[in-house]
Amino acid sequence: MATPNYAINYDDKRFTEVESDKKEALNEVEKTYGGMINNSDKFYQAQIDNTTKWENTQKNLQNQQTDFIIDEIEQKKEYAEKDYKKEQSGAYVDWQKQSNPYGAKAEQMAAGGFTGSGYSESSQVAMYNQYQNRVATAREAYVRIIADYDNDITNARIQNNVALAEIANAAQEKRLALSIEGFQYKNQLIIDKFNKKTEVDDRFYGRYQDVVQQINNENSLAESVRQYNERLAEDKRQYNESLAFQKDQAAKDQAYKDSQLALQREQFNWQKSQAAKSSGSGSVKKPSGSSDSNNSSINKDSGGNSSIKPTKSVPKNTYANAVKYLEALIASGASKETVEQEIAIALQEGAITAIEAVKLRGDFTPRGAQY
Repeated sequence: MATPNYAINYDDKRFTEVESDKKEALNEVEKTYGGMINNSDKFYQAQIDNTTKWENTQKNLQNQQTDFIIDEIEQKKEYAEKDYKKEQSGAYVDWQKQSNPYGAKAEQMAAGGFTGSGYSESSQVAMYNQYQNRVATAREAYVRIIADYDNDITNARIQNNVALAEIANAAQEKRLALSIEGFQYKNQLIIDKFNKKTEVDDRFYGRYQDVVQQINNENSLAESVRQYNERLAEDKRQYNESLAFQKDQAAKDQAYKDSQLALQREQFNWQKSQAAKSSGSGSVKKPSGSSDSNNSSINKDSGGNSSIKPTKSVPKNTYANAVKYLEALIASGASKETVEQEIAIALQEGAITAIEAVKLRGDFTPRGAQY
């Protein structure tokens, strides 16, 4: 009988279940950590966007503050210009009043007799020079004030640029810190997801190997059962052969015993007939077909075994084969009643002695249920 193929069937539904459960577990890990990673990206991007909004707001506030300062300075410049123009106009008005030939000054000069004189001409020049000096002084003060205001505007703009740079730098540092923190957190989530998937792989690899071991155990058990059944079949075959041989041998032994019993019976019956003849009134040979009913009668029991009941006593030791006959009868498996009857007849006829009868019964008794 050929040995079956016990190769592992990887299409077994248990492997399919393991793969299905593993896929479901990996999908769950991917869903969980994928969601966390996406949420992390959104959170840190929102923080970065808020930082940019804060930066823009702070810059707007700073620009507004600077614009306000510059507007104030521009207003001061306008006031300075107005003061300058006012002073210029005032100087001009004063000069006109002083140099007017019909004005109070001219009347005073005329009253003093200075009209048309050199003094009068010098006075006109002095008044004009005074006017020019006054205008020049006002102009110089105006230019100086405007320059100071322009410097203030420049300084305000410089300070504004510095403040804007500081705001931009602070925002950039915040965005950079958030980016690094978000990257580190996301990277940690990716590492955790990888480790979780590795744990799932290891766990289901163990389950996979358990299924392999289980199938190997089943195959081993199946092979043990097959070998046991094969040995059992072979033992049964050998037993049947042995039983058939024993039956055949027993049949042959029984046939041999039966043949020996028949031979001993013939010899015994012949000796009985001879003994009957020698013990009668004379040795007369009876015609063929006649019976020896005067000397003995031969009966058969229900088993077909012969029993001899002599009608006349026979001298002892006349039957040389009586013991052999009875031994053959015992060996043939005759019933207890038949053997006992034959022993009793032989003992009664003197064919065996009492000691021989006891011995024959002793040999027969241990055979068991028959006796």
